Amino acid sequence: MRILMVAHRIPYPPHTGDKSRAFHVARHLGRHHRLTLAFIVDDPEDMPGLDTLRAEVTPDLEYARVWKRWATVRGGLALARGGTLTLGYFGSRALRARIAERLARERYDLIYVSSSAMAQYVPAGLDIPTVMDFVDVDSDKWLQYGRHARPPLGWVYGAEGWRLRAYEASVARWARLCLVTTAAEEALLGSFAPWATTAVIPNGIDLAQYQPVERPSEEPVVMFTGAMDYLPNVDAVRYFHDEILPRVRARVPETRLSIVGLNPSPAVRKLAETPGVIVTGAVPDVRPYYAQAAVCIAPLRIARGVQNKVIQAMAMGLPVVASGRACQGLTAEAGAHLHVADDAAAFAERVVSLLQDPDERRRLGRRGRAFVEANHAWETSLARLDSRLARFAPAPPRSAAPAPAGRASERPAPRPRVSAP
Repeated sequence: MRILMVAHRIPYPPHTGDKSRAFHVARHLGRHHRLTLAFIVDDPEDMPGLDTLRAEVTPDLEYARVWKRWATVRGGLALARGGTLTLGYFGSRALRARIAERLARERYDLIYVSSSAMAQYVPAGLDIPTVMDFVDVDSDKWLQYGRHARPPLGWVYGAEGWRLRAYEASVARWARLCLVTTAAEEALLGSFAPWATTAVIPNGIDLAQYQPVERPSEEPVVMFTGAMDYLPNVDAVRYFHDEILPRVRARVPETRLSIVGLNPSPAVRKLAETPGVIVTGAVPDVRPYYAQAAVCIAPLRIARGVQNKVIQAMAMGLPVVASGRACQGLTAEAGAHLHVADDAAAFAERVVSLLQDPDERRRLGRRGRAFVEANHAWETSLARLDSRLARFAPAPPRSAAPAPAGRASERPAPRPRVSAP
């Protein structure tokens, strides 16, 4: 098929969960179809990734660079005018014009949109089937922000959440197929867009890249990883530092906390003032830091979908202690594949028990790896994707013989598009 894929950020390097999914999907589509990949670049440090995308995914790229500060201002203005911050931030006249030109000039069989923010680039009334990969339902994250933050910021987050939800509902009405990462996300989308045709494509992991640690660390190092300017991650590490780490150190005084991830916010950098707390910033490869850790943590209080930090740690055979929200997208069994705790005292108890019991760390790590192998290999997820996309493949050329009278085309008629609010 000839496919146009629109991703919300350049999907390389794949150092966040959404970029990792977009990269693996794009690479897979590029290997089996003729692919045009379009995206926004809002971080100049990501520009070298263009060469990798051309070499490993497709040479056919369309992108637009945006200045992050101006995009934020543009998003704020959109929100003030009754729109959404998300669509304002990711809106680019240049990219919209390039995509419109490509659609007018070339015949595509399918459009694959990664993240609802990019559905704005699909022109209204287009008769090309569109697959909308929501990944997670973004509006719910904003609504969680609104419940978590104090006014007036909480009001702003809440307004963004409800407006984005209305937009997601309208997109789900005209998209031929809506993809999400978990059954929980599918149920959430169906609760406000019951007309959506949905399918679950779980997030995966490269099992060859993330191999179990050969010599697990015996040092009492607790590790958290993620983009450290992302509100849920900032909240999680501050919560662990303030409420959980003191309880752990009361039992294991030499415990160290390693916070690994790009763009640490001022609040995160301040945590490094505490003895035994390390804030690395961006690292070229996160795997050596996993190898230095005894326990990986995911104490997220704001979360949706599958957390890549959790399945990465499990793939490397490391024990994980996570909040219920952090693992709600997994079918893993608490106590068998990872430990789950939601209040500070219980979370600290799980961490302490693992730090003090090397055999339990190894047992939990082995079972976690087996779970990821069985449920989150990219090969399995992408095979599911292939089966869903096959229905959109163009019919083969008809033979010279006339078709039987009255036989209807198997290709579904295009749905009318509903304008976004």
